Amino acid sequence: MVKRIALYTVAFFSVYALSLIGLYLSFNDNLPDIAAWTFQPKRITKVYSRDGQHLKDFLEENREILTYEEIPQSMQDALISIEDQRFFSHWGIDIRRIFGAIIANIRIVSLTAQGASTITQQLARNVFVEEVGNQRSSATLEALIATYSRKIREQITAVYIERLYTKQEILTMYLNKVYFGHGAHGLKAAARYYFDKDVTQLNLSESALLAGLLKAPNGYSPIRRPERALKRRNQVLFSMVSNEKLSRQSYDVLRKQPIVTRLRTREETYDLAPYFVEHVRQQMQRDLGTSIYREGFTVRTTLDSRLQRIAEKFYASETQRVEQNVNAYLARQDSSEGLPDSAKVQAAFVALDPHTGRILAMVGGRDFNESKFNRATQAKRQPGSSFKPFVYTAAIDNNRFTVDVLDDNAITLHNETTGEFWDPENYDKKFKGPMTLRDAFKQSRNLIALKLADEIGPPLIRRYARNMGISTPVRAIPSIGIGTSEVHLLDLVSAYSVFPNRGIHVQPFSIERVEDKDGNAIFSRESGSKREVLRPAVAVVMTDIMRSVIDEVGGTGRAIRTRHRFRPDAAGKTGTTNDYTDAWFIGFTPHLVAGVWVGIDDPSLRLWPRQSGSAAALPMWAQFMKEVYGQVEPYKSMTGEEFEYPEELIERLAICTDSHKLATRFCPNQGEDIFIKNEALPRACPLHGGSQTPSPSRVQRF
Repeated sequence: MVKRIALYTVAFFSVYALSLIGLYLSFNDNLPDIAAWTFQPKRITKVYSRDGQHLKDFLEENREILTYEEIPQSMQDALISIEDQRFFSHWGIDIRRIFGAIIANIRIVSLTAQGASTITQQLARNVFVEEVGNQRSSATLEALIATYSRKIREQITAVYIERLYTKQEILTMYLNKVYFGHGAHGLKAAARYYFDKDVTQLNLSESALLAGLLKAPNGYSPIRRPERALKRRNQVLFSMVSNEKLSRQSYDVLRKQPIVTRLRTREETYDLAPYFVEHVRQQMQRDLGTSIYREGFTVRTTLDSRLQRIAEKFYASETQRVEQNVNAYLARQDSSEGLPDSAKVQAAFVALDPHTGRILAMVGGRDFNESKFNRATQAKRQPGSSFKPFVYTAAIDNNRFTVDVLDDNAITLHNETTGEFWDPENYDKKFKGPMTLRDAFKQSRNLIALKLADEIGPPLIRRYARNMGISTPVRAIPSIGIGTSEVHLLDLVSAYSVFPNRGIHVQPFSIERVEDKDGNAIFSRESGSKREVLRPAVAVVMTDIMRSVIDEVGGTGRAIRTRHRFRPDAAGKTGTTNDYTDAWFIGFTPHLVAGVWVGIDDPSLRLWPRQSGSAAALPMWAQFMKEVYGQVEPYKSMTGEEFEYPEELIERLAICTDSHKLATRFCPNQGEDIFIKNEALPRACPLHGGSQTPSPSRVQRF
């Protein structure tokens, strides 16, 4: 009898062994290369502002990487008790569990009701799907065969994994890969999402809840199905009792406790500056490809979250104000005119550090979720009079003076390319007669700008604009003087930074530093690329001319001082295109340059009624600057700093206000203006004793 039993036993195991060999030979094809497989979970790339605020994550999966040392003992006990009680003793496959599952399935007449997958097999399933691919089949006999074939391959893969990795490594890899629902991949992300705590802080009840989620994350979600989640958690706790990891007394206490979740609350700055963050993402993807979603970079940007919040606050209020004005006008009009019943006003805003090129704030539209089109970097719109600084810069750099006089009267321009004639107008459709260049600029007289452009030549003006940072095509045509070529707001703001930066153009940039997952810098810079594009003295003179726009009576930006009460030194220029299609204001202080565009996406629609740059765009700039200099350091401490007028570059000379020439001692009405030192000067006043251009030493100075 004993011999017979021994014979049957040997025969059984021989058949079993041969069966295993047969199964291996049949299914060992198309397996993942575990020997070459290195577990690399997808990591989150985190994006921060320059002042350390968390702005956004770039990710394919919400996953934070876990180490074995971080896994709480309570989680190990809960997971192993409910998923794989013999995890530390089997070799990848639990034979006892397999036979138990087969017998149970036969009893209930189902071939798939109960499974027997170990933790290692579940890890293998993830590897198998990633490395080989997941083939779907219909619910037929073919599907059943495919299911069992996959399970056999998973078992073989599990054995390979057990040969190459320790139990601790397998458990860590498993808890890094499994899905816990609500976008949380891995235990660390799940602890953050459900309980807003680090994984090491999980208590026994929380560990049991998370372990129970793995069977069906959506079905047992404590957020969506709290009653089912409670039953499942208690089931896990009871399995821990059965596995001698929890006493019955503790179980009786814990099973009565309610589930308490505390969903993770993001930092207040998360999702701040969406247009800027998207600008950063596009640059990173261009340079690093899709690795930004997997490699866990840390990105330090140039954005100042304090300035961004101020910009977004006034952006919202000002676009609403302008839209109300526009729609109130439209409501009064006869619909037979073909006007729309309402219009959605958009705007864009950019603030830069003129000395480093850092983009400190950016708003590209009213609603990023509705439209991801960035009007600060992608929209091309006509700048109107905000283009005039390039005309005047070319003039000052080519022997013109701020006191030179041109006649503000009617002109006719001829386009030699098209053969057409054009009779341009001023904004107010009036003529003011002879005016100095300074007065013409501050009052934004179109006709004088066009005369000056015609004198200098459109090709030369185009060269200045391009050198100073305008990247879009600029047409060298007669209307160049009033900004008829489209530009990007970011380019225009960058070009204006040349003035407070003494002729140096600094390329704007948005990313200061990128670190890999280990904290090693793979990219770092403190400034954009720099290039001298203008003589320093010319930049100083232009800054002074643009200061007149804000400081002097009649300047189109005078409301910055009178209505908005902004006191620090500032300079800038308004811009309005024909029919009020676009409204601009670009301005700067010694430390900060910012620009605003306001308009409607459809360029055929206008900003009715008479929403000029000073009315529609300037208020946003003024309010932003006033709050920055009133509340934000270091700007608050620099409120009293003024534009510099270096003696080696500039000299102030007396001017006869009757003749607009250099004053003599006999001129009864005198003012002053600035001139480039050691260069040619205007004539002395011919009305009061002057005949020739005096040397600087013979001119009365103030």
